[in-house]
Order: sequence, then structure tokens, then C-alpha cells
Amino acid sequence: MTTTFSRLELQKIAEDHRLFLWSILALIVINLFHVSLQNQAINLQPIRLLAHFAATGFRIFALYKLVRSLKLSAWIIWLIVGSLVPILSLLVHDKAMKAMKSAGIKVGFMGVDPSSI
Repeated sequence: MTTTFSRLELQKIAEDHRLFLWSILALIVINLFHVSLQNQAINLQPIRLLAHFAATGFRIFALYKLVRSLKLSAWIIWLIVGSLVPILSLLVHDKAMKAMKSAGIKVGFMGVDPSSI
């Protein structure tokens, strides 16, 4: 199933895709801090747990926005329920990349600048 998107829809996809990529980067950074602070004498477990839950909530929110902008309404419930499964996130990421590339938009490391569309 191929869906064509208007210029405004592509801008929304690019914006939400970039937000999703930032949410993944936030989880990676928090996990790196968690690993690097694991052997410290100070107990930072509550702060680490709170940061991890906040980043996971941010990722679920970003994934929801990306799914909505890609018009994948049937997937929303499954993605919210299974949002902790990375393969589902990769499928949505791939769909966003294909939508932008099929419109002739060059996608960089952190997505597309929505104002460049």
C-alpha cells in the first residue's frame, strides 16, 4: 500500500520523525549514564529510574505522534501496547523514511528539517 502525502503532511512526518529520533537518543544517553554510574557509592537508583520512565514516556509519545502523522490508525493501539518492543519502532521508522524518500526528500542522520520541505 503506497500513500502519497502532501507537502504539509510531509513536514508533519519530518517533524514527528525527528522527535522520535530524539526520543531514542534520550534513551541511549540515559542507559549510558546508568551503566557508567553503576559502581558509584552514591545511590542514584530513584533518579535513574525516574529518568528512564520519563524517556520511555517521551518515546511512546513520539511514536504515537509519528504513527498518527503516517496515517497508520489501525496500528496505534498495537504500537502503544507494544511500544517497548524495538522492532515495532523500527517498522514505523522505516515507513517514515520511505514516505520521505519517495517524495524525493533527502533524509539525514537525525531525520529531515521540516522547514526544508
